[in-house]
Amino acid sequence: MNWIYSLLILAAVWFIVYVLGRLLKVDERFDWTLGPLFLLMRTKHFNKFITRIAKKYARFWRTFGNISIVVGLLMTLASIGVLVFSVANYFKPVIPVEGPTVGLIIPGITISFKTALYLIIPIILIMIPHEFAHGVVSHADGVELKSTGLAFFAVFFGAFVEPDEEDIIKSSHKTRMRTYASGMFPNLILGLITIPLLIFSPNILAPFYHPPDGILIQEVVDDTPAALSGLKRGMAIFDVNGTHLASISDFSNYMDQRSPNELLVLNTTEGIIQVRLGVSPQNDSQGYLGVYTTAYQEPKFSFAAKFFPYFFNQELMWTTVVAFGSVLFNALPIPFLLDGDKLLTSFLLQYMKNEKAALIILDVFRFLALALFLAVLIIPIARYGFVPFG
Repeated sequence: MNWIYSLLILAAVWFIVYVLGRLLKVDERFDWTLGPLFLLMRTKHFNKFITRIAKKYARFWRTFGNISIVVGLLMTLASIGVLVFSVANYFKPVIPVEGPTVGLIIPGITISFKTALYLIIPIILIMIPHEFAHGVVSHADGVELKSTGLAFFAVFFGAFVEPDEEDIIKSSHKTRMRTYASGMFPNLILGLITIPLLIFSPNILAPFYHPPDGILIQEVVDDTPAALSGLKRGMAIFDVNGTHLASISDFSNYMDQRSPNELLVLNTTEGIIQVRLGVSPQNDSQGYLGVYTTAYQEPKFSFAAKFFPYFFNQELMWTTVVAFGSVLFNALPIPFLLDGDKLLTSFLLQYMKNEKAALIILDVFRFLALALFLAVLIIPIARYGFVPFG
């Protein structure tokens, strides 16, 4: 029932925002658009900066836009391919899984608000270059900008660049293709950059932290054997009953073989602590401690926070997921919403002489993309419900 409380809190917050916005007349005073669950905050403060960058490096941005067209069209095909693979996967006679492989990321429902905090930095890293690229590439092709700003919808937020609609309508299909495709390319580059950073994160952290050894307690569940015995967040555990814990997997494998009421003698950074195990909520025959842990890397310096390696790896992981996820999603030819549809529309109308045939092909892609996307969302929800990711 936690998701119901989350929805009630969200509704209350947006009710307050809506009432205050109407009382302050933000739509008239600032040209903002306010609705029951959304807010568009427009400004022209960044227009001059984007205009200056676009005009000074116009040739570069046109080349960037041309490359983006190729990348965007390839991502459209890749995105449809990923959806086909995901849908086909649900009908394979494989060992049942405990939850969906694809699902909605909704703070407070499918992920906790605590986990959602890790998404703030990745979203900012995604939306700023995405919208900046839209703005400079379109302006380099002669499209004027009306405004830039921030957009909020329910629990989601983002940035936007608002080109002049008349200029967009009058522009060539090539200009439109550059404009619509340019936002996807920086996000793809970001995703490709984060992969080696994630792989080599131990080397990046090596000047400040020792190699992983032991486990670090992230959270202690209330009223569990761990809490009652004095285990606390920030403690590291090195040995249990004489068995050294070199990694998280060592700890998991050891705990999988423990029974209720079994006594554990833990060697920690706070000395020796004894814990009498309880009963696991998932398995009556398995012992239960009541902690969430991660790998422990001892800091080499006093200023190095003990939880930073975990935070660093989580941010890299979520940045990779959000970067590639945003590219694949935005590349879909779903009408009225995504850049992929606008890109494919302009591409087909530019290079196909028969406009009627081009529109038929476009509708086929639209139907396929929308049907696959809805299937990927509905099938796992129907089977497993909203499964929390973290």
